Amino acid sequence: MTRGPGFSLDRTRAALLFLALALFATAGLVGLFEPTETRYAEIAREMRASGDFLVPRLDGIPHFHKPPLAYWLTAAGFAACGVNEWGARLPVALASLLTLAFTALAARRGFAALRVRPGLAAWLLGTSALFLTIGRGLASDPFLAATVAGFWALSPSAWAPALLGAGFLVKGPVVLVPTLVVVLAVAALARDRAPLSRLGPARAWWLFAAIGFPWYLVVAARTPGLLRYLFAEQLWARYATTAYQRGGPPWYFVAVLMAGGLPWTPALIAGIARTWRDRPSLESRMLLAWLFLPLVFFSFSGSKLPAYLLPLFPAVALLAARGLEPDVPAARWSIAAILAGLAIAGWTLGPGALARRIGLEPPGDLSLPLAVHVGLACVALAALWAARARFATAALLVTLGAAALLAGLSRYDGPLGSPRGLVRVAAENRTPGEPVVEFGRFDAGLPFYLREPVRLLEVPRERVFDEPGAGARIFVTRDSLPTLVEAHGRVWLLGPEAECPSLARDAGLRYEALARWGCSALGILTR
Repeated sequence: MTRGPGFSLDRTRAALLFLALALFATAGLVGLFEPTETRYAEIAREMRASGDFLVPRLDGIPHFHKPPLAYWLTAAGFAACGVNEWGARLPVALASLLTLAFTALAARRGFAALRVRPGLAAWLLGTSALFLTIGRGLASDPFLAATVAGFWALSPSAWAPALLGAGFLVKGPVVLVPTLVVVLAVAALARDRAPLSRLGPARAWWLFAAIGFPWYLVVAARTPGLLRYLFAEQLWARYATTAYQRGGPPWYFVAVLMAGGLPWTPALIAGIARTWRDRPSLESRMLLAWLFLPLVFFSFSGSKLPAYLLPLFPAVALLAARGLEPDVPAARWSIAAILAGLAIAGWTLGPGALARRIGLEPPGDLSLPLAVHVGLACVALAALWAARARFATAALLVTLGAAALLAGLSRYDGPLGSPRGLVRVAAENRTPGEPVVEFGRFDAGLPFYLREPVRLLEVPRERVFDEPGAGARIFVTRDSLPTLVEAHGRVWLLGPEAECPSLARDAGLRYEALARWGCSALGILTR
């Protein structure tokens, strides 16, 4: 294995250690956000409560949108740290740390001929906008990114297919798009079998099957029609149709790539250009294909979310690191300008944007928390170091700045999307046993933070694999509300703020709103 003169194992370890501290120290600062984080956390909580780790359930209803590995790991986090934000995001932090470590290892091992500094690649990945946001949130994508990065770092060893098996248990066949499909495409275009060596020994793919397939086979045997549902509805329909209402223009993912790579996007562009010039090299072609082939594939999808690109961001980091060595003045000064612009925008536009987010009308003057000022100052200092081509130091300051910003904004996690504060009102004022009903829209944060399922009124839920008796336990009707109130004295209701009072009047009940969250209100129904 060859190494360039800029390689330093100590610097790589220092980068990973600092990024790990930032990941773990900030994991529980803010509440879980709707709708994704609370959904994954509630499914994992219900797995632990029921003892059934085969069938994912959301508020008591089977929920087969994703395979279970992300839920299993979250449940393990709850076992280690308790059923809270720290427990939910601890496995995500570990997965993100693995992604960073695998990216550094890929620079040293899988793409050694490109002479990318591993520590710099880890810094750039850990401080890219997409990784700083989506890479820290509880969802399947951070776990998928770890398996994809691991494949490229460990291939052609037998462990690479094993990691793809884990990825198959995280998100199904999509794990093969930025890995197996890329290798096959590069080999086919070059009419050369040499790239196929990346796939490892053939016998290792039995390990892939042993890890990735058993859950599907066991649950499918117990649940008729499940395999068709998973592959036809949850896989093909998501890709080929707009049934999930997550469409976007053909250039959607190009915009996500450019914005998600900030502040290192100029380096990414320079790195792509440099690697394109080196495309006779197999490793250059493989790295470019890792980024662009899945990008094109997802661009034709009828369902588009920024998180889909997270498994490509280790390649983004490697390309961006190539764009910074040798020094490209245009990229260096562009990065410095972006960092300075972000700091200035935070100080000038941040107070008004935050005031509007928390509902101050008119926005007026709102003082940013001290920690936010510290974070923005770190970003401004990072601009100075980037201008001097000290990119690792600039990334370290961005990491500190992001942690400070998160700490400063944690008091506003409710307006930013977490129902934690709303549910605290119910938890502090509710008598045990009083029913909780969600009306019109399902928010998984309510059952998660209450630690129990809630009842649903006119909430659309997918019930393809409903179990006997589940509907009677979960769903209520308008006509049954008076009976619930009669039996328990009070019923807690979460629903659209404008519609809850009329619902109560139609049922001959009184309604008192106690807390508001976005367009929803939490209140009590009484006689």
